Amino acid sequence: MAETDEPELTVYHRHLAQLLKRDAGENFRALLVQARHITGTSYETTLYDHQQAFCLLWCHLERSGYLRRAGRDAQARLASGHAAPDERADLELFLTVYGQVHPPTANGA
Repeated sequence: MAETDEPELTVYHRHLAQLLKRDAGENFRALLVQARHITGTSYETTLYDHQQAFCLLWCHLERSGYLRRAGRDAQARLASGHAAPDERADLELFLTVYGQVHPPTANGA
């Protein structure tokens, strides 16, 4: 803990420093890694740190429009049946979160 009693955000700061240096695909893969940390029990530092890194990456990718494309691509990849089990699990987790943030509308948009 820092002197302010706030948790240190080691993972968050590492991703913040790399955010603009990586392309959207790399940031998306980093987002999936953070999702695995959050839903699993393997933390580099703390759950809070990983949650903050996930939020940073999500917001950045959301603003760029990448998540919308990633959602369509993930659905297509899963429908193809060619995703390996680990990739399938990552894509299903992403689509679950994405669907909660952006529920489908009545017109399917």
